[in-house]
Amino acid sequence: MRSAAAVKLFVIIAICTIYFISFSQIGALAYETFFADTDRLPAGTMVGPISLAGKSKQEALQVVEEKVNEWKANASIAVVYQEKKDVIPASLFTFQPEQSVAQMVSGRSAPLLVLVDMQACSAIIQKLLPSPLDSAINLKKLENDLIDIAARLQTQSKLDLAAYIPVDGDAQQAVSSAVIKTSNKELLEWVAANPMIEIKGKQIFSLASYMKEAGKSLSSEAMSIMASAIYETILPTNFTIVERHTSRELPDGIKIGYEAKVDDRRDLQFYNPNTTAYTLSFQKGEAGLRVTLVGLPFAYQYVARVGNAEYFEPRTVVQYSPLLRPGERQLKQSGKRGMLVKVTRETYDGQHHRVRVETIAEDFYPPSYNIELRGLEVGDVPSDTNENSSSTEQPANHEEQADNNQNSEQADEKQNDQQSPSTDGQSENGLTPSTNVSGGQKNHDHEK
Repeated sequence: MRSAAAVKLFVIIAICTIYFISFSQIGALAYETFFADTDRLPAGTMVGPISLAGKSKQEALQVVEEKVNEWKANASIAVVYQEKKDVIPASLFTFQPEQSVAQMVSGRSAPLLVLVDMQACSAIIQKLLPSPLDSAINLKKLENDLIDIAARLQTQSKLDLAAYIPVDGDAQQAVSSAVIKTSNKELLEWVAANPMIEIKGKQIFSLASYMKEAGKSLSSEAMSIMASAIYETILPTNFTIVERHTSRELPDGIKIGYEAKVDDRRDLQFYNPNTTAYTLSFQKGEAGLRVTLVGLPFAYQYVARVGNAEYFEPRTVVQYSPLLRPGERQLKQSGKRGMLVKVTRETYDGQHHRVRVETIAEDFYPPSYNIELRGLEVGDVPSDTNENSSSTEQPANHEEQADNNQNSEQADEKQNDQQSPSTDGQSENGLTPSTNVSGGQKNHDHEK
């Protein structure tokens, strides 16, 4: 009896032991099966641009921290103003991954919390901006954009500071001006009716195209006067001269180095490299026509300089006439000296240190010849004989030569004229070009 009872007791204890062990194992497995997934974040759960689907909160925090550290190692946020550029260091951004993960909502996107040291950013920005714009920039808008870039973990970004400066207000200033003496009634009437021209950012402006699109028509003389005034105005800026021409003779009222010839075949074109637009303002005054360029101050200071003129004495063309007595001489035409000037642009920084010097153009106005009539000597016959190796007759008309192909030849002639002045009467057919050395500028022909 006792043996049977002991066996029964052992069986009962064994069954209970197996039951409890099995229950604990099966229960843990059942919990993991039905409840463990509730601790994993569902699809669509994000912090900033970081997907946390299938992660636990602890894993999510680790992933966010890894992504932030990766961004700090590779981020480059450039800030630019015209030609000046700098970088906002990633160290100026303070991320808050724990708070970001704590406020996330399952299945939804939550922002990545980040702060930026605007005091340090302002110090960087002030180095780029000209002093008049220090107080004009919208720092709050800039701060929001910097935070947005960091919160989205964008590694490569560029911010144009001009976009944070109000278009209207004190930021718009007269950055350059020029006055040209003129009494051209046609031009002054046009200026009174059209006081402003907008020069759009990142575009090439063509004066001829503008007049055509506006349905306006001016004479070549009026167009050239206006073009010369515009050219003188934009020289001390960062605008790039694309196309510009000069005449054979410097027109009255226009200073040497500042002429811009415009007609049916010639144009004045220039490029505005800035992202913002500028306005050319025309005003009639007692001194003539004033042109003012209005817009944001430039990052650098620009100075246009016209060098000392180099002069070339005119040659004398001898023509023999049977109407004059032997030995008699008569001046038929008085010539003019030729001129050569170099136009340069100097760039200075905020501390008045010269950054660079570039040659914009070399303007050459060839001399016009003296024409002298002489009587025939006894025994002479009117013919094409030479005096001092000169032609005896000046051709009545010069033929225009191809502009681009004559630069080197005319430059050699200028040097020879300067080195060995001659009184011979050999007239030079063709037009001497104004040599251009500025990038892309066409300044190579003259009006006949």
